[in-house]
Amino acid sequence: MDDLARAAIAARRDFTLGEVAVAFRGERVELSGPRSGADAHELTGTVEALREHARFDDHGRYRPLSGARTLPGNWRVSLPKKLAEAAIEAIYPQALLHQQQAAQGTLHVVPLDEVVARQRGRYRTAGELDAEGQERARDALCGRCVRTPVWVGEAASDEEIPCPEPCSVMVALCREAALWQREPPQPSSPDREVAFADFPTPGNDVREAYLARTPAGISRG
Repeated sequence: MDDLARAAIAARRDFTLGEVAVAFRGERVELSGPRSGADAHELTGTVEALREHARFDDHGRYRPLSGARTLPGNWRVSLPKKLAEAAIEAIYPQALLHQQQAAQGTLHVVPLDEVVARQRGRYRTAGELDAEGQERARDALCGRCVRTPVWVGEAASDEEIPCPEPCSVMVALCREAALWQREPPQPSSPDREVAFADFPTPGNDVREAYLARTPAGISRG
C-alpha cells in the first residue's frame, strides 16, 4: 500500500480524498467539496476559514464526525500549495497520518470491544450491546463516513482513509443501541432538522437506519 495522498501532494498531482477534490494550479492548490449542480462559491483563502466551513452541513447542523458524508457542497478554496496538507488536515484530521502509518505497517488498530470495555460513567452501557447490535451500528454509522473501519477487519485501499479505532460517535451510538435492546423504540421518518449524533431523538438519520436494520420484535429485556 502506498502513501497515496502525500505522494500526490509531493508530485503536485490532482486527487480525491473522501468528498474533497484536490487540484494543483501552478503555485496554488484548490480544494473543492461535493457538487450538486449549483455554482461553487469561493471560501476565504485560509485554512481556518476552511476548517470553520467544514464544521456544519448544508442544513446548518454541526458535524461531530469529521469523516461523515455530510460535508457542505458547492464550495472551493484556493491556497498556497505549501498549505495542501494543512488544508486536508482541517477537513479530515489525521487522515494523511493514518494513510502513512497504514502504508508503513505501523497503524495501531483497536477493536470496538476494547474501546467500549474502557468506558466509564454513562458510556459503560455501550459494552452491553451484543454482536448483532454492534454490526448494525457499524452499518448505520460507518456507512455514512468516508473512513474505512479497519478496526473491524476491513481493508482500506490506497485511495481510502483507514479508521484504526471506533470514534466517540460510535461509542455514543452503541450506548443508545444497548438501551434499545432493553426497550425497542418505534421507528420514525428521517428528519433533517435532527442533529447528526442526536441518537435518542426520533428522526435522527443514524437512529432510523439502525432501527431499520433491527429485526421486528427484537428485545433483550
